[in-house]
Formats: sequence, C-alpha cells, structure tokens
Amino acid sequence: MKYRLVELLRCVRCEGGLAVTVQETRPAPLIGDRRFVCRERCARMGTALGADTAACEECAGVEIISGSLTCADCHATYPILGGVPWLFAQAPDADERTAATVQVYSHLWNQLYPASDSGLNHLDPMERALKAPVVRGAIGLEAGSGTGADTARMAGRHPDVELISLDLSEGVYQTYKRTEGLPNVHVIRGSVLAVPLRDGSCDFVYSFGVLHHTTDPDQGLRELVRVLKPNGRLSLYLYEDHEDNPWKRWPLKPVTAVRRLTIKLPTTLLSGLCWLLSPLVVLLFSWPAHAMSRFRATRPIADAMPFNFGTSPFSVHGDLLDRLGAPIEVRYSRQGVIEMLKQGDLTDIDITKLHAAAGWVAQANRPAA
Repeated sequence: MKYRLVELLRCVRCEGGLAVTVQETRPAPLIGDRRFVCRERCARMGTALGADTAACEECAGVEIISGSLTCADCHATYPILGGVPWLFAQAPDADERTAATVQVYSHLWNQLYPASDSGLNHLDPMERALKAPVVRGAIGLEAGSGTGADTARMAGRHPDVELISLDLSEGVYQTYKRTEGLPNVHVIRGSVLAVPLRDGSCDFVYSFGVLHHTTDPDQGLRELVRVLKPNGRLSLYLYEDHEDNPWKRWPLKPVTAVRRLTIKLPTTLLSGLCWLLSPLVVLLFSWPAHAMSRFRATRPIADAMPFNFGTSPFSVHGDLLDRLGAPIEVRYSRQGVIEMLKQGDLTDIDITKLHAAAGWVAQANRPAA
C-alpha cells in the first residue's frame, strides 16, 4: 500500500477520515518516472502539505507492507496485510452467501488465473462493444477486479491515471503481484456494497460481472455512483436473462435448478466436476458454434449458442465454476438494466450486448449537478 492512498479512503462504518500506522515497509520497485503523491495532507506525518515536495517523492517510493488504518471519528481499525488494506464494514463471513462467494472466487482466481498468467481480458471486448474508452480523467476505480488483469492493462496503457483496484476475494493478492512496480495502482480488499473511498473521488468506475453476484446490486450501484465525480462515467457488465434468445433461455432453466445443488458442494469438489464437464461442453457447444460461425446462414445460430467462446477442451472450466458455484446470481433484461441505471440517477445511458460473454455492457454518466 502506498501513502498516497490514505487521503482517498474513508471509514466504511462512519465515513470518517483514516490515519495510517505503519509496522513494516519496503522500497517500492517503481516503474517509470511518474510519481503520485498526497495532494492536501501528508499521510505519513498527518499534517497539511507544505511547499517542500522532496519528502513527497521519498514517500512515493515506499510500500507499506503491514500496519493499520484508524478512523479519526469512530476509532474503527482496519489491518494492512501483505501490502493490502482490508476495509470491510463487516467481516465477509458474517453473511453465509457472501462468505461462499468469497470462497468460490478466491479459489477461481488463485488456482486458475495466477498473477504470472496474462489473465482474462474483459476490457478490450467491452470497449469494442461500447465503441468508447473506459479510462478517463485522473483517477478511476475497478470494482471487483479479480486477479487485476484489467487493472494492470489500464494502468500500463494510461501511466498518468491512478487506478484503484477493489475486490472482495483473495484475488487482491494476485492483483498486488501483477501490478507490483506500477506507481499508479492501489489495491484494496473490500466490498462494492461499501466502497471505502471518499464521495466524488473518481473520474470513472469500471465493473465487469460483479454486481449480479452481490446480495444487493442496487446498493452496489449506489456506491459506485457515489464515488464518481460529477460528469464521471460508469462502465458496467451484467448478466442478461436471455428473454429474446430461446437457445439460451430454455437451457438456463434446468441449469438454474441444478445450481441449487452445486452451490452447496465444496468448492474443490465442484471445481473438479467442472474440469470433467468442460470438454463435454466444448464438444457440444463451443466447437459446433465455431464451425457454424464460418457460414452466413448459420452464423446467427452460432452467436446464440451457449459457451460459443470456448476453444480448447478445458477452456470453459472457469466459466462453469462461475456459473455453477456463485451462490448469488441476478439476471437482467435490457429494460431492467436501463431502469436500474436510471434509478441510480445516471444519464446518457448507452447499452449493448457483449455476445462473447452473454451479457449487457453499459455506460452512463453521473450528472454534473
């Protein structure tokens, strides 16, 4: 964790400001010449910034490995563990479904997509679908960053933009490894239902496939809107209900019924089952879809088929685990997404389908006033 992050944070219990207590630090192996420093108050000294910026440059090269953050108002304390601050309003295991969600995705990110991997790429398909960039302004949030593949991608392409990477699972430590040395990345373990950032702190928020796995997607949306600056932009991906696609709508019903059993299985057992199912799914759906996509007459069928994105026999294992193991799953119609964004007081709504991922991608702005 970098000192610079402190002034962007707030207490998730009372909304007060936080002060840092440091136990262990190390020099940060920063890449490039750009450094990001505190703007109003020195987090290290707890004083107002002076004219001398030499100390600021020194702070920028320090990584906090362990310590704590304490609220000045309610005195709540949050640990910094392995370089990542944990900022929860309540422990993730306080809610049974949330605890199960953490377990599934911690397994998924740690076992399937290690930081040494190139990782998933959701950013590029999303920008192509929306025909618009996600990154804008000076500071942005990725809400639900998994292993941080998209965080690293955005930070590398936009070295003058600070990226705050938030996730509920242990995937934050994959993100931390993946982005080590990038001076414009801050990693936080926390929930999208109680984002530990100050109001209006971000120029953009990007969230791919997260809100529909939470206990309260509307609350999550309100939090993402809250941290946006006026004229800030939200880019979002949500599951669709396939109301206009019988190829996916009808198979969804038995799969949803099967989920009542699979979400109760131990994660390691379900993961093994998904390894066995993956070649069958690729054989029955993915490869036929690839073949039909070559011909104009059958291309619409290929686009409508489930798991049409699989390539190799085990390429859909992670998608199956996500589909069968996530305890919470909410699906939306096009109108449902529009109404959700309108209720969040967002404007300039642009929504389209992301066919490869079977869902909706949307962008919307927080009004200036």
